[in-house]
Amino acid sequence: MKFKDGDKVKVLPHIWWPDGGTGKVSLPPEYVAGAVEGTDAFDSTQRTVKGVNSIVTSIWVEFDEPVQDLDGDGPYVSGEVQIEYLEHLQ
Repeated sequence: MKFKDGDKVKVLPHIWWPDGGTGKVSLPPEYVAGAVEGTDAFDSTQRTVKGVNSIVTSIWVEFDEPVQDLDGDGPYVSGEVQIEYLEHLQ
């Protein structure tokens, strides 16, 4: 599935973002992009890393409403979401 900057998305509830949410695909903030350099760096709005058993592709999402993460930390106004937990919104 392809996502581009500005696409409206639904975040399906899953382990990392248990409440899900909605938002839009965006470039990560400079402090995030600068923190993950090299082969794990963001390529525009997404990044791909080698997991233990698979390749993992994530997209940066600006949430419409701040959300809590798995540990109850937050609320976060944006975050990285694995591509398999995203759906396009019209």
